[in-house]
Amino acid sequence: MLHPTTIHSPGNKQTGLITRQQEPTVTMGETNTSNLIIVYVTDSAASSAEITQKFMQILPVELGGFLKKNDLHMAGPPYAWYRGTQFPFVFDVGVPVNKLPAATEGRIMVKQLPAGKAVVAHYYGPYDQIAKGYRVANAWMKDHNKTQIAPPYEVYIGDPGVEKDPYKVLTNIIFPVE
Repeated sequence: MLHPTTIHSPGNKQTGLITRQQEPTVTMGETNTSNLIIVYVTDSAASSAEITQKFMQILPVELGGFLKKNDLHMAGPPYAWYRGTQFPFVFDVGVPVNKLPAATEGRIMVKQLPAGKAVVAHYYGPYDQIAKGYRVANAWMKDHNKTQIAPPYEVYIGDPGVEKDPYKVLTNIIFPVE
């Protein structure tokens, strides 16, 4: 992992230091995914900050309340799918659960992810720079003759509410492949 590089500069009279911005890191791999049941909500956002605000409302309040009311338990970290590559994004955000709910309500929906092969980009960095993870993954898949068969999705392994250094927060970007 890269760390901030500090260089001395006579131009900064106050501290004498300039900090160069750190780059996100991406490592690639292959994996097999499991069958999952995901309860989710579809929404949209015009900025990264708005996505974060909406996730902070949807996950604990809407989905958390639905899980409690229906005696469901989270079976892993949050997932998200994004439609498009520019703001405003339409996205699905949800969590895997231990069983299929008897019914849904309001804007809560259910999707089932089949088990299968996948390419995974392990992305460490700020969410507003995650496009780098997608670029690295797409180049890797091309170089390794991998054919994507379904939309990619993000799995939020790290928690920026706990880990304050965004370059230590892990997001796995999953690309289902043949």
